[in-house]
Amino acid sequence: MSHRATGQGAAKERNPLEPPPGINKRCDLPPEAYWHTDKVNTPHAARRGYNTTGQDIKVGVNQFRIQSISGNDVYQYDISITPEPQGGIVYKKAWNTKAVQGKLAQQKFPFLYDNRKLAWSTNNIPGIKVNVDLGEDEGRPGRKNNQFVVEIKQTCKVRMEALVGYLGKKVGWDNTVLECISFLDHALRQGPSERMRLIKRTLFNQYSETKRLNSCTEAIKGIYSAIRLNDSMSSGGMGLGVNVDVSNQTFWVGQKFEQLARNFLSCMDRKWENLDYEGMRKELLPVKIGNGGWGMSEAFKALRRLQNIRFEVKHRGSTQGPKEYKVKRFLFDAKYGELGANAKAVTFEKTMPDGSKKVYSIVDYYLQQYKTRIQHWYLPLIETTRAGLFPMEVCEVHRFNPYPFKLDPNQTSEMIKFAVQRPPQRKAEVLKMVQNLEWDKDRYLSHFGIKINPTMPMVQAKLLPNPVVGYGNRTTDPKMSGRWDLRGLKFVLPNKQPLMSWAFVIVEGCVDKPTVENFAKAFRATYGNHGGKIGRDAIVMAPPRGTDLDAIPALAYKKCGDDNKQEPQIIFYVLRDKTAWLYDRLKKNADCGVACLTQMVQAQHVRKAQPQYCSNVAMKVNAKLGGQTSRIAVKGNGPAFFDKTPTMMIGVDVSHGSTAAGNASTAAMCVSMDAEAAVYAAAVQTNGWGVEILQPANMHSMLGPLVVDWRQRSGRIPQHVFYLRDGVSEGQFAQVMEFEVEEMKKVFKEQIGTVPKITVIIATKRHHIRFFPERGDRNGNCLPGTLVEREVTHPFHYDFYLCSHVAIQGTARPVHYNVIHDECGLKPDELQRILYHQCYQYCRSTTPVSLHPAVYYAHLAGTRARHHENLSGRPAEQVPMDSRHLVLKRPGPMSKGDGKTTTSRGDDGPPPPPLMKVGSGPTARPSAINFFTKTMWWV
Repeated sequence: MSHRATGQGAAKERNPLEPPPGINKRCDLPPEAYWHTDKVNTPHAARRGYNTTGQDIKVGVNQFRIQSISGNDVYQYDISITPEPQGGIVYKKAWNTKAVQGKLAQQKFPFLYDNRKLAWSTNNIPGIKVNVDLGEDEGRPGRKNNQFVVEIKQTCKVRMEALVGYLGKKVGWDNTVLECISFLDHALRQGPSERMRLIKRTLFNQYSETKRLNSCTEAIKGIYSAIRLNDSMSSGGMGLGVNVDVSNQTFWVGQKFEQLARNFLSCMDRKWENLDYEGMRKELLPVKIGNGGWGMSEAFKALRRLQNIRFEVKHRGSTQGPKEYKVKRFLFDAKYGELGANAKAVTFEKTMPDGSKKVYSIVDYYLQQYKTRIQHWYLPLIETTRAGLFPMEVCEVHRFNPYPFKLDPNQTSEMIKFAVQRPPQRKAEVLKMVQNLEWDKDRYLSHFGIKINPTMPMVQAKLLPNPVVGYGNRTTDPKMSGRWDLRGLKFVLPNKQPLMSWAFVIVEGCVDKPTVENFAKAFRATYGNHGGKIGRDAIVMAPPRGTDLDAIPALAYKKCGDDNKQEPQIIFYVLRDKTAWLYDRLKKNADCGVACLTQMVQAQHVRKAQPQYCSNVAMKVNAKLGGQTSRIAVKGNGPAFFDKTPTMMIGVDVSHGSTAAGNASTAAMCVSMDAEAAVYAAAVQTNGWGVEILQPANMHSMLGPLVVDWRQRSGRIPQHVFYLRDGVSEGQFAQVMEFEVEEMKKVFKEQIGTVPKITVIIATKRHHIRFFPERGDRNGNCLPGTLVEREVTHPFHYDFYLCSHVAIQGTARPVHYNVIHDECGLKPDELQRILYHQCYQYCRSTTPVSLHPAVYYAHLAGTRARHHENLSGRPAEQVPMDSRHLVLKRPGPMSKGDGKTTTSRGDDGPPPPPLMKVGSGPTARPSAINFFTKTMWWV
């Protein structure tokens, strides 16, 4: 890849995993933008043809064809400001001044601007230099810190013919093609962004549909649009499309700042639910701390989550107009004592016209200078990023302030109701958004010769035949329904050892003992009907109210073992509801403390003891106890997939905790352990701070033992490996190949002496492609098995979209599979059959899942691994796990490590502590640990 200048002067040495400087990183760049051929020998697997099986169908897709672009050159300009401003917002303000816009208006053709340091135009001029005064347009000219020199200088020529040549397979990929895509993305947004609010890739306007989630947050529907390379050459396009979709995002509700603060506290905790301003004052007052000084109250600490919100002040009158600021923090200083740093206590010195100095409090100053009486003077002062101080009540939060935190259960419920749209509704919404984008009236698109067809294309697709699902006593054919009934079916493989030592534990007295005994009998009967082996009734125990929750797993483990005179095999916990922190707390202490399998059941379902619920629980329990729910049936009753070629399916997912809380990233790996790829084993571990790529040390420590276990179970060595990776963006494909696959090869060489053939597949659902079939299910969604490998796929690469599941609500999101490396060499028909059919083998449901089980299980294992975080260094049985109060604090900046660990994306600092080991408590037994780790404990 060439590294020529792209608007930032001569190319400098850069991270090869980043696109070149000056390129728009907010658009959907293709994988080629990130490949570095000096490090990766196989930049992308070539498509091996198209699927030849299944039924031909057509589906509408929300990617609109770009029919033509001008082949004329476009000139790229670099914007520099002297002196260099501290905030990036100054560039946008300077560009929009009358002085700069007046100069630009003198040119023949319009300019595009990226709101940063790049501009484009067909004007071929050396540059423009303008003196600007940012205060002049605001009625405040002459201030020295508002004086700048803006220089717009031509740096390179964007050769649009290069993009046309690349799409026509006449030239290879290089940075000139990348520059073209970046320019087109800006050209697409320029016109709409002048009429609407652009936030990253989404446009909003004052008419956007809105829903209150609570008193301080709201959801707003926006228009997502992005340029994508596609395979439309043979269907009226030119190899480019515009993906348009509904985007639902969460924002702070626009209101007075003191109202937002009060509403926010009321949403944070029930004890603050009905606060008036007097109550709010008391809650925010400083509190006494250990050394006799003053510290922040709990409410004050909670309020700090409002930092980075943008707001306006309007008390200065109409001559200056509203001005925007950003919250840096809420002022706190122990020196102000028990009343805190309020508007009466905080003072400053001001020089008077006669040269004398006068001390003002904030309250006095506002009264004299602006005739504004501060009513809520006792509330904390807002300190802005410009070092100014403002009372809350003169500040107003406007709309479109992004809400950066995870939604709570109530917010999530409201958001789902707002966001869910069945396909006909979503299709109509997308077409309405295309009309709002007004491509046919856009002067920029017209000027640059960009023509987009606003008609939603109907593209060729396939409906793959579904598998027949086999059970221990018979088979069932779900056909196109995507679901089947478990009644009368026996599991393919029941639990290996009969249940002889198991128990039910009633947590916090949420239900009475006879009710649980009745449920235990119902469960035993149901599990037995499905082939489960049970040799003894479960014991039921009810720890007294007030028993330390952290001690319950160890107490239950001991009593179950003592009463049954056998090591416990699994313990059920009856919980009052879905409270996450209680679930996490019990799971952690059972996993890490005593290495005992657990199954959580809710009190409301225990009371009903319905057969269907018992069957659902039985599927989980059977998998945890080493059984197998189902298999894909084939003739001769042999293994469905890998009887001839020993094959291993590996799924990897890396999840990231709250960066605000300082939670570590967690990696999870699941590996199939049988010839049918139905039974899996897992390994989990922390993976740095915000690090998406699996660290080399983790690849060795996680995969190594699993490879050994695989060989011991099968008696063979794998010849084929399918490495399914979840969660990585197109910009990280190169990293997966360089850092993960290379280390994986080393592991195989160390453990089995040879490296099998490896096929690497990226599976992602984080995209905006949606399908609208001519004939779908009763909700209008695609039928299971819908495969799309034309039109919306890459023009050259090996990728496809697959809908393998039935969407319960809303519009189904297909999984985008990218085959980035392919040594196994299966034909598309066979590879796609494997990926689709194995979705029917998911162990805990009677429907196919949307994502391949290897990846799905890795996600579940990673979520469970978060319960194993080492929060305090205390023994597992003593660690309180109320996640409302305890978070893992990041001790310092992220570690880069050496060479191959530079994917960390962070500063130097210590790595996170490893997860607590399974069975690290003092009463855990080696036999229990060995049994636990070889089961599907995470399901």
